[in-house]
Amino acid sequence: QGQADREHLDKIVFWGDLCAMVGLATMWMEPNAVSVVCLSLWTHARWTMVAHHACHGGYNRIAGASRYSSRRFALGSVWRRAIDWLDWMLPEAWNVEHNNLHHYRLGESADPDLVERNVEVWDEMGANKDLSTIFSMLVWKWYYYAPNTYKELKVAEFRRQGRPLPAGFDPQRPATLVN
Repeated sequence: QGQADREHLDKIVFWGDLCAMVGLATMWMEPNAVSVVCLSLWTHARWTMVAHHACHGGYNRIAGASRYSSRRFALGSVWRRAIDWLDWMLPEAWNVEHNNLHHYRLGESADPDLVERNVEVWDEMGANKDLSTIFSMLVWKWYYYAPNTYKELKVAEFRRQGRPLPAGFDPQRPATLVN
């Protein structure tokens, strides 16, 4: 990894932050598409292009980019968290759920992101799958992903400490705001 990688990262961060500034600066206006689009692009870019790669260690070897190291990015203080990755999910929880559990158990029953298992509740409710899919696209991150990554962080802490999981707790069942 060299200077071209650092310049690419800086460009992604710049454009994402520019979107944040425009979105925040125009929020006072009547509801407008500019704020919505810019803030959405900012949070999406920060998660998918910066946080995802930083948490995987993709920027660990870029000279001068230690802020984006997997051992530093959004960790250690509320300030770092807010500046690096102001999102619904805790970076520590994302690292456990996504990096350790999802990638190492991809498509297996122990994969916390196994879609087939995570939408079984739709069948139980008799919900329309097309409408449920559209609805979940709008609320997925805060309804499912943030609580589920936090659950996986706590399960990992229990196991690391040698503590038994609470009676009746199913670690395979997704955690959402309603269960």
